[in-house]
Amino acid sequence: MITNIPTPADYYTSGKELLNFAWDTTANLLIDFDQADYYGYDETEISDAYWAAAKRTLTTALTIVQQAVELIIKGRIVEVSPYLLISDSPSRWPSPYEGGAIDFELFRTIDAQDLIRVHDTFSDTAFDANFVEKFHNLRAVRNVVTHSAGKNVSVRVAEVIDSALYMHKALFPGESWFKIRREFLRRAPSSQLGAEEFATNTTCWEASIVVKLLPPAKVEAYLGIDKKQRLYLCPECLYDANTDGGFEHKLAVLRPKGPDSINLYCPVCDQTHSVVRKDCTKADCPGNVIGEEYDQCLTCSSWQDEEDEGES
Repeated sequence: MITNIPTPADYYTSGKELLNFAWDTTANLLIDFDQADYYGYDETEISDAYWAAAKRTLTTALTIVQQAVELIIKGRIVEVSPYLLISDSPSRWPSPYEGGAIDFELFRTIDAQDLIRVHDTFSDTAFDANFVEKFHNLRAVRNVVTHSAGKNVSVRVAEVIDSALYMHKALFPGESWFKIRREFLRRAPSSQLGAEEFATNTTCWEASIVVKLLPPAKVEAYLGIDKKQRLYLCPECLYDANTDGGFEHKLAVLRPKGPDSINLYCPVCDQTHSVVRKDCTKADCPGNVIGEEYDQCLTCSSWQDEEDEGES
């Protein structure tokens, strides 16, 4: 008898936790750099030195992305059967004759290099060629970093962000990464110190940086928005965020795009919200997209009832 048999959820949870850890490390670098002007530094002058100092952090983050992907693929395999993960010949398995049940963790499991083959052999749907190529490229970088300290490995911050978002979208196509990310922030240890109040702020800040960092095609693939389209404040994120210091992260887009569209999609809350198309009551605001539920302009964030009262 074998006990402690893993479930797909076990691997998916662990994989997402590692993915979030890699993301958190990288996003913190981006947010700190995004505040260079605030601290009195010119981004163009410190950019090379800043990212050179971040080299080790970025290579480590990329290796963690790879480890996360391996765990998630194991979860996919376990959906077919957890016993497909067991490696070695039966003669090398833990003995069933020494009394008591055998813990699954005592078995040696298949190597990372075999995960794709095992998955594609038994799963109804094999991974596509692009995913397989990216997986093996990540493994190659991870192996260099792990076995030779990775002194000559150079990883750009966009590469880590792109890898994390690509792998999450490929493995969980029905999920929004930034919605998942916000939940991680809400459950983080710092939430016990009041940081939960800023989970939406941080997530939207990270998403805004990603929109600027990645090309339009990748932004649309990972976030589901056209960065060339006019962006608006999300009514739910605006309501949920701490706005004491302002909130200017515009990430929502009209769907479909057009002057009469009344649906607004946000990649952070991963929801479509109803809006009203009317001119903002604030004198100098050109906005004409108003949140239906809170009656708030999604261009300048002003409350429409307050503006109306001020004019009466």
